[in-house]
Amino acid sequence: MTILLFDCFALRPLRPDDSGDIFRAIDSQRDYLGQWLPFVALTRSEEDSRAFIAASLSDPANPVYTLRADGLFAGLIGFKSADPAAGSIEIGYWLREEFQHRGIVTAAVQELRRIAFEELGMCRIEIRCGTGNLPSNRIPQRLDMRLDRVEKQAELLSSGEQIDLNVYVAEK
Repeated sequence: MTILLFDCFALRPLRPDDSGDIFRAIDSQRDYLGQWLPFVALTRSEEDSRAFIAASLSDPANPVYTLRADGLFAGLIGFKSADPAAGSIEIGYWLREEFQHRGIVTAAVQELRRIAFEELGMCRIEIRCGTGNLPSNRIPQRLDMRLDRVEKQAELLSSGEQIDLNVYVAEK
């Protein structure tokens, strides 16, 4: 089921046939996406994207969606680290460079927040962003999510740099 966000932008549940789109997006934008996303360096073939999709689809507690613009693949957004007992879940996202600054991820996070609270029964949502990744940090800030903490040296980038992560929280 496709979920219209606004204008020509939509969410569509991840499918096995998305592997080519995902790999081509990562492969064509390695420098851009790889600045903040460690998995970019590890995604070397479409088979790697197929493995990611298979793992994602085998974890129904953490649904993943493709971001679409006029039906074209624009990026991914989804849930991870669901803890139903604690009522908490994390949202992660990435977007191809040419689709940046159009509000698509902000609208998609709003929709995933609704899904997490209303459909999945969660009471806490977290988003983690590299402290230096200002565009990514602006999304939870725009949505009035509270900066809960900074996790020191929490992520190793493919460049070998260990970075701090801002952890934003929304609670029901």
